[in-house]
Amino acid sequence: MKALIIDDEKHVREAIKLLVPWEQFGIHHILEASDGQSAISIIQAENPAILFTDMMMPRMGGVELLEWASAHAPASKIIVVSGHEDFELVRQTVKYGGMDYLLKPIDEAQLITALTKAIKDWKADEEIRSRDRNRNMEINQLKPVYLDKFFSTVLSVHGENTAVHETLQQQFGIDQKIQQARVCVLTLELAPPSIRKKFQAGWDLLYFSLTNICNEFLRRQGSGFAFRYWGEENEIVIIYWKNNEPAEAILTEINEGIFRALNVKLAFGIGETTLFPEQLHLSYRQARSNIRHRNLKLTRNWSQPSASAEPVNKNTIYFSEYEPRIRYAIQGGDKEQLEAALAAWFKAIEQSESITLEQLHHWKLEFRLAQTSWMNNSLEQSSFARETQILTVVDDQGSFTLEEWKQYFEGEAHTMLELLSVGSSRNQSSMQAIAKYIDKFLHEDLSLQDISNRFFLSREYISRKFKQEMNENLTDYITRIRIERAKSLLADTQLKIAHISEKVGFQDEKYFSKVFKKWTDCSPNEYRKQAFGGK
Repeated sequence: MKALIIDDEKHVREAIKLLVPWEQFGIHHILEASDGQSAISIIQAENPAILFTDMMMPRMGGVELLEWASAHAPASKIIVVSGHEDFELVRQTVKYGGMDYLLKPIDEAQLITALTKAIKDWKADEEIRSRDRNRNMEINQLKPVYLDKFFSTVLSVHGENTAVHETLQQQFGIDQKIQQARVCVLTLELAPPSIRKKFQAGWDLLYFSLTNICNEFLRRQGSGFAFRYWGEENEIVIIYWKNNEPAEAILTEINEGIFRALNVKLAFGIGETTLFPEQLHLSYRQARSNIRHRNLKLTRNWSQPSASAEPVNKNTIYFSEYEPRIRYAIQGGDKEQLEAALAAWFKAIEQSESITLEQLHHWKLEFRLAQTSWMNNSLEQSSFARETQILTVVDDQGSFTLEEWKQYFEGEAHTMLELLSVGSSRNQSSMQAIAKYIDKFLHEDLSLQDISNRFFLSREYISRKFKQEMNENLTDYITRIRIERAKSLLADTQLKIAHISEKVGFQDEKYFSKVFKKWTDCSPNEYRKQAFGGK
């Protein structure tokens, strides 16, 4: 805390400095001025909390200083120390917010009392100012979040919304009611590698940077507002309400600004002009559709209006046409076959005349659904946690690239192959899963074909792999487990043999007895007698 002593008599300044225990009051800097004019310069530079001032001084007196301080340094607390017992001077002191009026010669007790009160008031005011500063900081921090939420709601709620125009007036000073607007969409799914690398720690800063760049141009023209859309991941939306100028012009300026700041350009989808706000969602849908159906193999346009949308590719590629071959390679543990199957799919995509974000998204979804089908709960599906990574599909020049996309699917497919061929993250192989399934459904009519269908593995692969891992062929394993279960039921229950036969998967009692004797050298009845005889 700082204090300023203003008096044209040096000995008075020295007396005040000697009488006050400054450290006890938390005042560590004592400043001095010999008149009001020099005091103003010090106050502007140092912003002292406490002012001691005389009233009669050359150049500028105390009254003038009090008047100035009330307007320009209202936080400072002022104690007048004067040699004049004049009512008019006291009145001026009160008028301009002085805390006390002390007479010379200075009384130490009065000085300490006045200073104590002044510091108490200053601290109370400072606490209020601090709360106000913190509140303003919070408001400034929350304002972008509030506007993001507000405009996201505007896009989601259909119909007239009177609060929209009130908010535009309050936040943007727009007095005239906006009748029409259009929407532009920027998706970070088309962010190039350099941007991803620069903001790899988190995309919140990227959203902040891009919306700030957009709003710098929009605010300058009073033409719209850019925000992070809460209704869809990875989207920045611009609502453009200055319809006497084409949106393409402002988007070109914005893209130039993005290029100067980040050294890349980004693509926008543009919707048609609609009634504001009740039909704004229609313009958003158009803008989003335009950017998601933009042909990534053509880079001539950075803004994609509906009028220039590319025609739908007639040679549509369906993942389902390539899925059986990929599935068979994965479930058969054949890496070479898997690579060939994926290569055929990738080649078809690369040779296509048109590739869009929507197609890439659909293929990824199809692949995920196929994964679930391939796994079919036979292994830990948690091994395939849904990632939040957005795959790169354009380079820094905006040209289409499939490399990262291909690496992603190759990695996913090979991971599945390893899990199905060797074992899951919990060391349970596909053959162990089959054995567990047999144990659980022993009473059913199990066949190699049934198990093949259940686990989406070829019969040949199951036969070979089961023998390798379990040291027993599948048929013998099923029969052995059934006989072991039958022996337990014969020894521990009074169930009829026909009933036991059914419970262990034999529909014919005579056939059950024949197999049982082959495996145990005795009939079911003989085994039961032996078991009960030993008890």
